[in-house]
Amino acid sequence: MSKDELRDQLFAKYFEIEDGILATDLVEKLAFIPETYNYLHNLLEKNVRYFDSYSYIRSIKEISQYLIIKLGPCNYIIIDTQKMASLSEEEVAMCFSEQFFIAEFCERPLGSDYSYLDLYHFETYEGEIAELLDFFEQNREVLILPTYLCYKITLGDAFTSFSIDFANSSAQVCFQTPDQFLYEQLFLRYDLSPSRMQDAVSRIGLEHIKAMFESIKNIKIPKTSIPSDLYSLYLKVNEKKKNLKYPKDNT
Repeated sequence: MSKDELRDQLFAKYFEIEDGILATDLVEKLAFIPETYNYLHNLLEKNVRYFDSYSYIRSIKEISQYLIIKLGPCNYIIIDTQKMASLSEEEVAMCFSEQFFIAEFCERPLGSDYSYLDLYHFETYEGEIAELLDFFEQNREVLILPTYLCYKITLGDAFTSFSIDFANSSAQVCFQTPDQFLYEQLFLRYDLSPSRMQDAVSRIGLEHIKAMFESIKNIKIPKTSIPSDLYSLYLKVNEKKKNLKYPKDNT
């Protein structure tokens, strides 16, 4: 089977789903999540050195007296909400073990050859910490939600995945085999329109990739592939919109 045939067979499987949530409806109803993270992103851009418009936020958690923001693998901001200060590396070493980050933030174990502090990096929040904590408190219900959705379909050893990153306003469709015979990504904005950066055009072809982007709007995501907290919120928002009373048009 050629790469084109395998990719097309994988892609076609998205449209076999009948009982699911239309992806465009899901991102529309939950658009306030990336909007909230966008405000947090702006706060970090202003107050964290080397954090810029290209940087990512992976998750944010309040654990005990600490507000912890994961920026990327092994990269964190940890704020002591009692002392109103960012923790230094030395303070982190006294308060947390590697196992803590593995359990709470899904970091990979480094093995006995390394101290986790050799590879982890802890940023300092240089702005008004009270402003950051107030923002978190006001938006707690949104910020504690899962930030990532991944819907995966397999065909033998090959797979395709459709993912939505709520914290960073983006989405992606990926096609892959273990030996990387097939290894392609389609990059999307949060509204599921094509991103400007596409490195698969030369392999897929311009007209074919345009048709794929148009079809992505019709993908339905099985309810079981949506994190339960996000699905419950989607249902709540959907119900509110259905119950809105509109004035009659008397014209």
